[in-house]
Amino acid sequence: MHHLDRRKTDRGQAVITLLAVTLFTVAGVGLGFWIGHYQYLTTVVDNNAQAALVPRSSPAPALPPPASDPATSDDVDAIAARVGEMQAELFRLNALGERLVQMSGLNPEEFDFENPPPRGGAEDGPARDFTIREIASELGSMVSLVQDRKRKLEVIEDVIMDKDLTAQAMPSGWPVRAGYVTSRFGFRVHPIKKKRLFHEGVDFASPRGTAIVAVADGVVTFSGRKGGYGRTVDIRHVNGLVTRYAHNQDNLVKEGQMVRQGQKIATVGSSGTATGPHVHFEVLKDGKAVDPFRYIDRQPRPVLAGASEDQPG
Repeated sequence: MHHLDRRKTDRGQAVITLLAVTLFTVAGVGLGFWIGHYQYLTTVVDNNAQAALVPRSSPAPALPPPASDPATSDDVDAIAARVGEMQAELFRLNALGERLVQMSGLNPEEFDFENPPPRGGAEDGPARDFTIREIASELGSMVSLVQDRKRKLEVIEDVIMDKDLTAQAMPSGWPVRAGYVTSRFGFRVHPIKKKRLFHEGVDFASPRGTAIVAVADGVVTFSGRKGGYGRTVDIRHVNGLVTRYAHNQDNLVKEGQMVRQGQKIATVGSSGTATGPHVHFEVLKDGKAVDPFRYIDRQPRPVLAGASEDQPG
C-alpha cells in the first residue's frame, strides 16, 4: 500500500510539474511575442499622429492613412487575426492556471484566473475592419493581462518547487527495482582483500544491465571511473547530501546534468573491484559517509537466505 500511495503521489507531482512547464512556456513566449507587436502598433499610431501634424504649406507626398482610418496593411490584418488566437490562448492559460492552483492546494482567492480576457467588437454586429489604434489598444489590454498571469505563475512556481524539493529531493527508495542486499554499512571482511575493512555503503546485487535509478532529485557532480569503484555516478542533493552509485556497467548521465527521483542514471555491472554484478550505494552527508538506511527505506527487504554479507564486494 505504501508503494501504491507513493506512485499516486509521484504521478500527481509529475502532472503538476507538466502543467507548470506548460503554463510558464505559454506565458513567457506569449508575453514577449505580443509585447513586440504591441510596441510595433503603438509606434505606427504615433507616426501617423505626427504625420497628420506636418504643415501643408507645400504639396506633400502621400501619407499613410491616419490612425482613425480602417487599417488595410496585410501585416496589420495578420496581427488582427492573431489577436483572436491570443484570446483563445489566454482562456486556455486561465483554465490551466485554475487547475494548477487547485492541484497545488493554494488559495484560489489569492490567484485569480477567472477574470476573462478582453474581447473586442459586437458579436452580432456587421463585419468591419479594425483600426490600428483599436488593435493596439486590444493588444495592450492583453499584454497587461498576460503580465498579471506571468507574475502569478512565478509565485506558483516557487510554491511548487518548494513542495517538490520537500517531496522529491530527499533520498528514498532503492537504487534498483529488483535485487537484494548483500553487504551493509559498517565493518566487514572485504571479499577480495580478505581484510576487516569498513564498508561505506550498501551493496545491492542485481542482474547485469538492470537499471540503476536516482533515489532523489539532484545534480550529477561526477560521472566516470573512480579507482576501485569502477564506473561511478555521484549526485548532489539538498542539505549537503550526496549519493554514490558504483561498479556500474554503463553511466547514462553527464556531469552538470539535473536528474529526477526514479530517473535511470546507469546500469548494473561489475566494473572496478567487484566479484559480481551489483551496485555499491553510498550516502554522504557533508562529505562523510553515513548509513544509507538512515535515508532510504527504513525497513529494507531482508537479505535472502544463504546470501553472504560479504558478496559481492
